[in-house]
Amino acid sequence: MSAPLLEVIDLSKTFRLPRTRLFGPRPERHAVDGVDFRVDAGRSFGIVGESGSGKSTIARIVMALTTPTAGEVRLEGRSLFALSRQELAAARADFQMVFQDPYGSLDPRMTIARIVAEPLPRGLSASERAARVAAGLAAVGLDAAAASRYPHEFSGGQRQRVAIARALVTRPKLVVADEPVSALDVSIQAQVLNLMCDLQRDAGVTYLLISHDLAVVGHVCDEIAVMFHGRFVETGPAEALLKNPAHPYTRELVDAAPRFEEAPLRAPEPPPFPDAATGCPYASRCPLAEARCLDEAPALRALDDGRRVACHRV
Repeated sequence: MSAPLLEVIDLSKTFRLPRTRLFGPRPERHAVDGVDFRVDAGRSFGIVGESGSGKSTIARIVMALTTPTAGEVRLEGRSLFALSRQELAAARADFQMVFQDPYGSLDPRMTIARIVAEPLPRGLSASERAARVAAGLAAVGLDAAAASRYPHEFSGGQRQRVAIARALVTRPKLVVADEPVSALDVSIQAQVLNLMCDLQRDAGVTYLLISHDLAVVGHVCDEIAVMFHGRFVETGPAEALLKNPAHPYTRELVDAAPRFEEAPLRAPEPPPFPDAATGCPYASRCPLAEARCLDEAPALRALDDGRRVACHRV
């Protein structure tokens, strides 16, 4: 088996919260708790879950924007958090990010040319930078005239195309997309997702896609991980996971997805984060929960079809 482009090993992140009492230790929140996954070159890996499950924390750690409490992130076999500041700055050309909000992620005072050229190394000549910007804009379906305009002159979908062009201008091996279409209209979402698929086919881009929408990750990703309260509860090939969900929480997400033949169902509000690290985090709202679920956290174990599921009852 070839080495993966991205490998995340036993990743954990704990945040210390403000004190609720004058004395005593500050409470902690385990945003990510022992997560493992790998992404091969040219493939797409999606992480899906409700708000607060830890998805965006993983994205920020993979981008080396947040330091993990424990665990390791390797890009092409190199541990990102073992690199010096200079080595990390040089390595950033290989991994870029597309942020959620196309209105807030672009500086309104900068032209599109400056925005797209921002990640390029300083050693390039002006003509080389202009050529790379023009090629990046063309790759996302924008003409050269867009380079001299400003973000406020574009629609939300066009702004997200600019954000994707900026991410691709360094010709990265990995693009981390954190909710890239959630702020867009449904018709524009389809355009942006199809663009991402086309770029992967034509340029071999590898994606780590973060979303709360199963339909989005199902459209783009080869593999999916379902996350709940900082842990992966089910992982596997996208088609198998969506057609026959094994974990009760995955079934809840699939059942809550809007369908044309019926009114959309609203997923239940998530309960507060569990105080203890023991037990299954989903037990408080699981219809299959038993006494064992409250005391023993299930480990991810393999099924016959390539999936892994963290559930005592599966």
